[in-house]
Amino acid sequence: MKKFLTLLLIIAIVLTGCSQNAAIIEEEAYTAVEVETLKSMELFIENIMTAKVFADKDVFVIPLMSGKVEKINVKVGDKVQKDDVLFVMDKDDISKQVKQAYTAYEAAKAGYDVNESQIQSAKDNFEKVKKLYEEGAIPETQYEQAKLAASDEALEAARMGVEQARVAYENAASMLDNAQVKAPISGVISSVNIVEGEYATSSNPPITIVDSDSITIEFGVPGNLVNKINQSDTVTVEINAAEYKKEAVINSVSSSADLMTNLYNVSIVLENDGLIKPGMFAKVYLNTDRTEKTLAVKTEAVKEKDDIKYVFVAEVDAAVEKVVTTGLDTGMYTEIKSGLTEGDKVIVKGQDYITNGSKIKVVRGE
Repeated sequence: MKKFLTLLLIIAIVLTGCSQNAAIIEEEAYTAVEVETLKSMELFIENIMTAKVFADKDVFVIPLMSGKVEKINVKVGDKVQKDDVLFVMDKDDISKQVKQAYTAYEAAKAGYDVNESQIQSAKDNFEKVKKLYEEGAIPETQYEQAKLAASDEALEAARMGVEQARVAYENAASMLDNAQVKAPISGVISSVNIVEGEYATSSNPPITIVDSDSITIEFGVPGNLVNKINQSDTVTVEINAAEYKKEAVINSVSSSADLMTNLYNVSIVLENDGLIKPGMFAKVYLNTDRTEKTLAVKTEAVKEKDDIKYVFVAEVDAAVEKVVTTGLDTGMYTEIKSGLTEGDKVIVKGQDYITNGSKIKVVRGE
C-alpha cells in the first residue's frame, strides 16, 4: 500500500511539472518584432553624379606674330596679375619681320600703280575699239577682249592685295611696342610650352593661364533626368582631393544633348579657396522627385504577393496584414498612398516570420 501511494505521488509531481512547462511554452509562443510609427515625411531620390573640375577661365597667351623668345619670366604654378610681363620677344628678330612686311607692302603698292596705269590705257583703247565695233570694222571677239582688259576686277584684286600688305605691316610694326607679352588676366600659370631662344607661334600657345578664383564643375545627365533639374537648384558637391563638401547652386542646364555621349551638360560654378585644382573629380548629390509631407515606411517593410503589396501593423499583441498602395520608392523609404493611417505601428523587423494574426511582442521601436 505504501509503495502504491508513493507511485501516485510521483505521477502527480510529473503531471504538475508537465503542466507548468506547457504553460511556459504557451506563454513564449510569440515573434519578437520591431515597429516604426507611421508619420509624414519628405521623400526624394538621391542621384550621385560623377563630375570633373575645370578652370572658370582658361586663357592661351600668344604673341601677335611669330618670333624668337628672348626671356621668360614665369614658370608653371606661378601666380600672376593682369599686365604682368610673362615673356619678352627678341626685338632684332621683330625688326627684321617689320622690314620684310614693309617691303611687301611697298611692292604691293607698286604693283597696284602698275595695274592702275595699265587698266587706264586699256580703258582708253576700249573706247576706240568700241567705236570701230559699232561701225562694223572689227569682229565681236576683238571687242570682247578689249572690254575684258578694261575691267576694274584686276585693279580691285590689286587694291585688296595692298590692303592686306598694309595690315600685315602695321601688325608687325606694333610688335615692336608689344615685344613684352603681358598677362591678359590674373591667375596661375598652368603651362609653359616654350624655352628661351625658341620661336613662339600661335599654333602652339607658349603660355596658358587659369583663373583659379572660381572653378566650374561639369557633368552629364541622361534624358530621363534632365527635366527633373533646373537652373538654381541646390545640390551638394564633394571633392575628396580638396577635402571639400558644400552646398552649391546649378549654374546652367544644357537644352540639347552632347552628340557623342547623348547626355545633357550641367555646370556649377564654385568659389575656390585655392585647394581645388582643374582636373580633379567631384561627386554631385542631386535630389529629384521630391515630395513633401507624405506617409512613408521603410522599404523592407513592404511585402508583395500576387502583385498585391501589403505591410504588417502591430495591434496590441497581434500582427494585422494591411493591403497598401505605394508611390515613390527611394530605396530606403516607400511612399504609402492608401491602406494605412498616420500613427499606425508598422512592423519593420520580423515581418518575414509572421502571417496575418500572428502573436507578436514589440521589443524595439516607437
